[in-house]
Amino acid sequence: MNKTISLPLKAAVIALGLAAAGLMLVLPGCTGGSQESAGKPDAVGNRATEQSAPNAAASEEVSTAMVAYADGDTILFVDQKTGAPYFPTLIDDAVVTENGVEIDADDLVAGNIVQVTGNGIMLESYPGQYPGITEVEVISQGTPADADQYADLVAEVIATPDPSAVPTGSVEYTTDLAQTTVMLNSFDYNWVVPMDGAANKELNLDGSAFDASGAINSDIVDARIPGAIEAVAGFSMKPINVVVERTPLTSSGDAAPTVNPDAEDEMVTSALQADGTAAFTIEPGYLYEINVDYDQGEANYAFYTLS
Repeated sequence: MNKTISLPLKAAVIALGLAAAGLMLVLPGCTGGSQESAGKPDAVGNRATEQSAPNAAASEEVSTAMVAYADGDTILFVDQKTGAPYFPTLIDDAVVTENGVEIDADDLVAGNIVQVTGNGIMLESYPGQYPGITEVEVISQGTPADADQYADLVAEVIATPDPSAVPTGSVEYTTDLAQTTVMLNSFDYNWVVPMDGAANKELNLDGSAFDASGAINSDIVDARIPGAIEAVAGFSMKPINVVVERTPLTSSGDAAPTVNPDAEDEMVTSALQADGTAAFTIEPGYLYEINVDYDQGEANYAFYTLS
């Protein structure tokens, strides 16, 4: 059972969903550029029309945006020509400057007007996600009051994680045909809910990714991939540690997927990013389990891969 859904990646956001094909949108005037994995389950795509600067490379698109929201790793831009909101995903990989001096993306503040240069390839969903940005230049300081005009928009797409809810997760990957985000719900967790003026409440679910016969839990979804591919796991609350393991499938395809219940799990090398996402390589024919530690507890997620 494959589910293609758009999920908010640095912060939990309202996702209106991707088309089943995970379509990508190439902005008018763009002549090329490769699509990188966004790596943030809660961001989605920009429909902004961008203009090529005279000194820009043929494959680059240049536009102007206002920083509508900036809080640590979560930044929201609004295109000043179209009014389309989007998340500048992978902005930490871009060159960010102000007055000719390179700055950190964290130094951007609401009200800044920025010139954005990138490959012009966006994810077609709402609000926007632009993973192909290469340069961001602050061209006007502005003030936070200037961004007040977008207060309702920010409230709509930036949601504060609910501490009483066990975080959800997602795995995102990009093929030649589509960008796909697979939603993950925890099958096993231990979660502490802080209670005002009372003892903390504990939520527990003792579950397993597969049963004693090796049959995979029916609530665990599949990811369809052509071969080994890079993936990014994101969560609706920032984790403090992520461990990924995998077990080979013993049956798949039309048959109910199974694993050898006595097989030893293989550790999968993963890298926890500053924004709380975890990057790792996935291959067809495995059950992947993601064990996540949070400040309020722990939760386990899983998916299996088919070709």
